[in-house]
Amino acid sequence: MTDETRILDVAALKALAHPLRARLLDLLSQQGPSTATSLGAKLGESSGSTSYHLRQLERHGFVHELPDRGNARERWWERTAGRISIGSPDEGPASPAQQTATQLASLAVMDAENDLVREWTTRDPDTVPADWRGVSGSSTYVALTPDEYGAMWREFEAVIERYRAIRGQAADLPEGVRRVFAQVRSVPIIDEEPTP
Repeated sequence: MTDETRILDVAALKALAHPLRARLLDLLSQQGPSTATSLGAKLGESSGSTSYHLRQLERHGFVHELPDRGNARERWWERTAGRISIGSPDEGPASPAQQTATQLASLAVMDAENDLVREWTTRDPDTVPADWRGVSGSSTYVALTPDEYGAMWREFEAVIERYRAIRGQAADLPEGVRRVFAQVRSVPIIDEEPTP
């Protein structure tokens, strides 16, 4: 993947806000190129449905077809390289349409990510290779100023980027290497009454 981050416009946010599209994009990010039929089987959807939604994602630049792979009946799709940003605090005030589209797209992406975490959490441990058992994240609460919060995020991003740069989104992984969903999630807890 490239280091360029794409800030999504309202039309792209609306396209991504569809739960099935968010899941398709997430699967392509996790597993690399795939066909509509294969993606449909994993999601319990028809290939016609996944084909339609992949075309909508393509229309907004999230995925692209791999014409050198497959045939007239079987089209292969790949996630477009680069990061996406669902809203940015540096953009200034958002319009009501932008706010709503940002919230809906954020929720659809979060649901797709939560499904991945839920699947890992409820997985039969016997289906997990021994060297990957017991490997997971943790969470805690911390007390921070806005500046400390920003610094913490920059540190998280630097760590993830350092590991991401090792192999990027390589389609073929060496033995012993697996894709890992790395998520750092934090939100400030805003009380109605500010603390002194």
